[in-house]
This record gives sequence, C-alpha cells and structure tokens, in this order.
Amino acid sequence: MIISTKNTLFGKLFDSLGINKSFHKYEPIDIDSEASVISPVEARVAHIGEINQEGIITSKNNRIVNLRDLIGNYANHFSEGTYINFYLSPLNKHFWVTPCNGQFVYTQKNEGKSFFSAFVGLENMFGIEMFSKAVKKNASISSVLQAKDFMVAMIAVGSINVNRIHVDYEEKKQYNAGVPCGYFSLGSSMLLCFPTSQEFLVKEGAPVKIGERIVK
Repeated sequence: MIISTKNTLFGKLFDSLGINKSFHKYEPIDIDSEASVISPVEARVAHIGEINQEGIITSKNNRIVNLRDLIGNYANHFSEGTYINFYLSPLNKHFWVTPCNGQFVYTQKNEGKSFFSAFVGLENMFGIEMFSKAVKKNASISSVLQAKDFMVAMIAVGSINVNRIHVDYEEKKQYNAGVPCGYFSLGSSMLLCFPTSQEFLVKEGAPVKIGERIVK
C-alpha cells in the first residue's frame, strides 16, 4: 500500500528547486535490538503529555487535539494513555520507521484544509501555539500499529511544506522494529501515542535518534 498526500504550492516550488529530492530517501540505521519501543524518527522531543478519557490530547500550550479526528474509533484504545510529540527540523532525516514489532491495522489520510499550511516550527522557535492548528489544517497520515500486547498510533503531520507525506507499508503484514515505512518533505512533526502510561527514557527538549530506545 502506497499513500501520499497531494502536492501544494510550497511543494511545487521546492520540487522545482530540487530541495524535496534529498528528503525522499531511506538510509541505513542502527537500532537498539533489545528495546521494546524505539524512536521512529530523528527529531527533538517537543512535548510529552497525557491523553484523557475522551481521547483528547492537550498540547504544550494547552490547545486540544481530538484523536478521533485522526484515527477514528481506534482512539478508544488510547483513552488515558500517553504521547510524545517529535519535531523534525529541516536538518533531520525525514523518513520514519516502525517503532516496534507488529502489524499495521489502520491508516487515515487527511489532505489538509488550508491553502497555506501552519508552520509547526514556529511553536518551537517563538513559544506560540501552532501544533494544534497544524493538526487540524495541515495534511497528515495516521497509522495504527498492533504489537503483541499493545497498540501504537503514529501520526505524521506536515509543516510548512505539506506535500508528499508518504507511507509505503502493507496492512496485516508483520514488521520488525526499524523497518522504513514513510517519509516527509521539509519540516514536520510526528505524534507517537500509547494506550497506557509509559516511563520514557527521553526528555522534553532533548534530541533523539532513529532507532534509539525511548521506553523503559
């Protein structure tokens, strides 16, 4: 299964300049083979938070995002869970991998609602709220991965260059942790959601590598 979001004004410009081409490739990575869950991205940890009983995420600046809008009825599995918001700068690798062993059971694509996308990075640079706006207005592709004993939701959210968020996995096929399964264009965020409270090994503001162990 291959799914991509549509191109945008910024995307066409960056395509013509040859900028996007460098982001659309997978590279070999090292993974912690003993870890139950690894980071699917190279990024900075923007925020770690809780998911309430209704499947509502509250962002770092107290704006809300409803998981039901992103993963439908699978949001019920993440009630009272936890999440990590990873921010990928233009300097980071822009592909992502499976965070644990399992099968993809659900995929939802949202093309985005705005002509000009919300720039997620502004929230990180200036302390203003942009992430919840980006989730609601920018393109996104959400995936639910069923592991042996739990589920993980991976929500890829486009930033200023929303085009070509791309996944290329197969549903109901078994994958090992660390298998490349999607990529962004320039600038983006990844939400990683868990159905229960977790003891994370990463802290807010810290850089994280693809394949790094993130759950104790």
